[in-house]
Amino acid sequence: MWFDEDTSEDEEPKIKHTEKSEIEKEEDFYYTNKRCLCEEGCSTRSCPCFKHGSGCDSSCGCGEDSENMFNHLEYFFGGDKKYAAHPCFAQWLMKKAKDADALQTIDRDKLRRRIMKCHNFKEQCEDYSYEEWKNKDEDEKLIDGQELFRNLISDDSEYLYYSFCRNEVCDKGSDWHCAECRRCMDWRVWHCYYCNKCTYGASLPCERCGDVDGEFSDCY
Repeated sequence: MWFDEDTSEDEEPKIKHTEKSEIEKEEDFYYTNKRCLCEEGCSTRSCPCFKHGSGCDSSCGCGEDSENMFNHLEYFFGGDKKYAAHPCFAQWLMKKAKDADALQTIDRDKLRRRIMKCHNFKEQCEDYSYEEWKNKDEDEKLIDGQELFRNLISDDSEYLYYSFCRNEVCDKGSDWHCAECRRCMDWRVWHCYYCNKCTYGASLPCERCGDVDGEFSDCY
């Protein structure tokens, strides 16, 4: 049987990627620069900053006129500085509120109870006691509640985060939330940018397209 001398049975087919859409290009820009190119207000959910639970700033295309509700998370985190929502919390917020005004309708105490009553809260957060909360006045509860939110549902949390997907406290070193697939994943799973789906195996190529790039897998 005759074979072309330039081909091999073991040769892997090259991955062919289609040209990116305008939306994908805007996403790429956001991943690289952490800002959007929107020209007006960012009042819609198409804004890349909004989609990733991030507030807009003066470097964004919308400038100082942004209506992005993620610019107004002091209701949960306090007003000392700007905090971004953890991706899992951001996804939950998108289901609960349409704009900044609607954030005020979310019951913070109910949210706090949900977190503190999850099955592994006591194990993971030994410094917080549900029983002690009963003896605190309303001002103390607000201050401590916002501290709890900063530690578990802001993107500034260092080691742990509360997963709304799983209703449990997760270790950031072994779990993460994929904003595209909209669920929390094991650390061995990564998001294939070209397939736009998660795939198993941190050091393995994508099981669908064979891509090994993983260029944006750590951006979620």
